[in-house]
Amino acid sequence: MINDEPQTPFLAVDLDLLDRNIARMAKVIIHDGKKNWRPHVKAIKTPAIAHKLIAAGAIGVTCAKLSEAEVMAAAGIQDILVANQIVSPAKLRHLARLNRQVRITSAVDDPKVVDELEAIACAEGVRVPVVVEVDVGLGRAGVAPGSAVVQLARHIDASQHVEFAGLMSWEGQTAHIRDAAEKEAKVRAAVDRLVQSAALCEQAGLAVKLVSCGGTGTYLITSRIAGVTELQAGGGVFGDVRYRDEYGVAHDCALTIWCTVTSRPRADRIVCDAGWKAMARFPTLPEPVGLMDVAVGDIRMSAEHTTLDLKQPAARPAIGDRLQFNVGYSDSTVFLHDVIVGMRNGAVETVWRLLARGRLQ
Repeated sequence: MINDEPQTPFLAVDLDLLDRNIARMAKVIIHDGKKNWRPHVKAIKTPAIAHKLIAAGAIGVTCAKLSEAEVMAAAGIQDILVANQIVSPAKLRHLARLNRQVRITSAVDDPKVVDELEAIACAEGVRVPVVVEVDVGLGRAGVAPGSAVVQLARHIDASQHVEFAGLMSWEGQTAHIRDAAEKEAKVRAAVDRLVQSAALCEQAGLAVKLVSCGGTGTYLITSRIAGVTELQAGGGVFGDVRYRDEYGVAHDCALTIWCTVTSRPRADRIVCDAGWKAMARFPTLPEPVGLMDVAVGDIRMSAEHTTLDLKQPAARPAIGDRLQFNVGYSDSTVFLHDVIVGMRNGAVETVWRLLARGRLQ
């Protein structure tokens, strides 16, 4: 910031569009789907927006890492799921101690980790909730659906200081499917493995409080699946090109990078001051805003510049004009910045520090 004016390149969120996306997701998940909403904040990074989600009806948040959860806990968020395995003794000890302040549930998929957490939680004098992660086809972490889930759940339930809270999964292998009917079928088949595993646990006398799944790419379907108790979809409150074009989620693109045109070497070429240090090119390219009348051909990004070659010459934008890009993918862009500028009707309304930026542990 120079003289209280954001200098380019900077990350901005349109507050009206953000509020619209939040209301849209709350309606689908909470009001229509009758599910709890625990939005993932791995892209959001700021407690200020997390509190907006809770005000809209979310019961808490989902985090990727324990250090990220620590930021949310320090900001007063009381119910947090770490959708990841925490395995080192130092982190398990930190998890146990944080549970004196707020409820932080973590994912497990190995009985040895449960035993280590039991010993640590006993020494710390706390009880730590965990969920069993179930691999429903993503092929990443988690135990196989069915009897393996029940076996691990029983192991947890036998512990004195580790609480069996339920099950979670992520059906991410289905998010990119373009055909609507095929996607519906594949999402339902994947989530059914989670729901059936929960039913087996209940039949074994184990209370399953949480059955958690559903990201932005699948929430329109998972919100309608019986047996799911909560959804983790969060990045959709920002909206981005990837969610819209690759995952079929037609939210408003609320998140943009503002830049300045610094060179017009030819009438069909625009060079601006934001490169891949400011807006990620992977996994989805950012999208220039407001250049529909002079269709963009090639987009080339380097560290500090983006070069747009137009399909026909144009006088605007000129050197010194500001240009916006819709963020390609919020997960790979937000963490590049220290702050996010909240704007309404083109004017700065607030500046939020991205307090969970760099929290990778």
